[in-house]
Amino acid sequence: MIVRRCRRVLQAQLQSAAWGVHACVHATAALAACMLGIAAPLAFAAPTVEYALGLEPFQPGVEYDQLSAGEADKATISMEKGAGGSAWVVRAEDGRVLRTFSDTNNDRVVDRWSYFRNGIEVYRDIDSDNNSKADQARWLGEAGTRWGVDDNEDGVLDRWESISAEEVTAEIVAALAEGNARAFSRLLPSRDELEAAGFQGERLEALTARTAAAAQGFADLVAGQPPVERDARWNNMLASLPGVLPADGDTMAKDAVAYDNVVALFEAGGSTGQVFVGSLVKCGNAWRPLDMPQLPGKTGEISEPLAFFSPRMPAAAAAGPQMSDAIKPLLESLRTVEEALMQAGPTQRPQLMARQLAVLQEIAAEAPAEDRDFWIRQLAETIAAAVQESAIEDGIERLQLLGEQVAGDPDLAGFVAFRLASSRYAAGMLAEDADLEAVQTAWLSDLEAFVEAYPASQDAAEAMLQIGIAEEFSGNEEAAVQRYLQIADAFPATAAARKAAGAARRLESVGKPLPLTGTTSDGRPFSLASLKGTPVLVHYWATWCEPCKVDIARIRELRESIGPKRFAVVGISLDADRDTLTSYLGSNGIPWVQLYEEGGLDGRLAEELGVLTLPTMLLLDAEGNVVDRNVMITDLEKKLGEVLSQP
Repeated sequence: MIVRRCRRVLQAQLQSAAWGVHACVHATAALAACMLGIAAPLAFAAPTVEYALGLEPFQPGVEYDQLSAGEADKATISMEKGAGGSAWVVRAEDGRVLRTFSDTNNDRVVDRWSYFRNGIEVYRDIDSDNNSKADQARWLGEAGTRWGVDDNEDGVLDRWESISAEEVTAEIVAALAEGNARAFSRLLPSRDELEAAGFQGERLEALTARTAAAAQGFADLVAGQPPVERDARWNNMLASLPGVLPADGDTMAKDAVAYDNVVALFEAGGSTGQVFVGSLVKCGNAWRPLDMPQLPGKTGEISEPLAFFSPRMPAAAAAGPQMSDAIKPLLESLRTVEEALMQAGPTQRPQLMARQLAVLQEIAAEAPAEDRDFWIRQLAETIAAAVQESAIEDGIERLQLLGEQVAGDPDLAGFVAFRLASSRYAAGMLAEDADLEAVQTAWLSDLEAFVEAYPASQDAAEAMLQIGIAEEFSGNEEAAVQRYLQIADAFPATAAARKAAGAARRLESVGKPLPLTGTTSDGRPFSLASLKGTPVLVHYWATWCEPCKVDIARIRELRESIGPKRFAVVGISLDADRDTLTSYLGSNGIPWVQLYEEGGLDGRLAEELGVLTLPTMLLLDAEGNVVDRNVMITDLEKKLGEVLSQP
């Protein structure tokens, strides 16, 4: 099977090789062969296990079997034929299937990339139009039922062919955590889908208007800071049984199935939360939401839900913390204050924030015991935010007092203690006569004390990350690596752990190959391995980073003087918004490849090497090994000369 175009950087060598029945071309020859569209000689070696196991799913978050180096050495790859065509099959030592790369239509081109867990296929990328670019993604087995379609083949799904109600609520939680309006919009039904489901007349018009409002409302909701924590993870879906909307010849052309009053539960930062999803409608094989999700825990009651079978959700399931008669007017006051804060100017905010804190304190005092934890956390967060805005003068004292009040609860005490330490640091940095070095020293001392006192707190991961960053930038890199690895081991499911593990990998990268893969800004798969044979500069940057733009100008000069065949550049944009990057590239014509994924500094591309500041540049030699993991633009020409002069 000949792969005519590279699918990822690592895939460039595996799939650009001739995936023939008996042989696979060596990386360089294979790339030339596949670009020319010719088969390679059968005398070349088969694709290696290392290459095959280096391939990754196009879509993030897929859980599949990955082997240690020792286990990979004992794995095998072979061509196998079956009723469904030919495939390269990777097996573990015990015979378990790990990956299959298949030609399903016998045109000698890989068109299905499958990933397995415990010997069972859990995910596949599909090239349904046989142009060597994946345009569909399917989750299988215990991984669920999602089937997504990437219409424009840019690596990002555009619509769902199939998705369960539970998976819809999980996607909504993820979209809220990532601030991803596109991910939410692709869940919503189109007018055609609603009509095909049976809706017509006034009901069809009303639902069409609701979904349009939901898309815009969600975009507005996540325009600033994502409304839930970045590390929020879906836990469960709460709902009664689905019901049938019977055909009536008026608003329903045929029976339709729907859920009402759906709630998604999630976990984040050691606590739990709820998202009110509302109604879901089944459109073909895909369940669809109709309204913008609501976060009742933030301001109390949700707005009046529009339900098919009942006027509103029972308060116990919908409103998060329970509301007594004493709390209801306080919640209304809180809502009023927070709405005013959204519109307030700098001179109005201090007074409004003081009022917000007063109301929150009353709510925390009146809340029933089972809800008090929630409101104390809200109070601590709000005090800390007010300190950072210099909106109140006694914020440190308030947090100290709050910490004393919750001292008997280790979880709450740790939560408040971290906000206290952060507020001390913010207040110190904002002081007119701030001694920045002294403030930084005190901050690190507070973090050390926090980690010692509350080692199991979810905030301990962030505290340790800040300490590790300080150690790295002070030149104490060995201690920084140990700190980063400690975070990754103790808090493996957190964003801080992913960033820390990447930072440790970066600090220890010199002399090692860099296994970088991704998707270009125009949607093509890319692998750094495809550039082997040429020195490469990897440049992490963003359009909002002015020093990065200075670097780009100098890199352009060096590339032109040395020549693109002797010096390659790979840009990695950490912009939060794809459109901003696309516009900048269109106006500035940067001639080298640009990788992009959503998430910015918190996304996968940044996390894999723990990129903490921009610009960050790594220089690789012609063999693909890192020569300098933090090359400065002023030293780049000299470093390049040394690399190019190597035999």
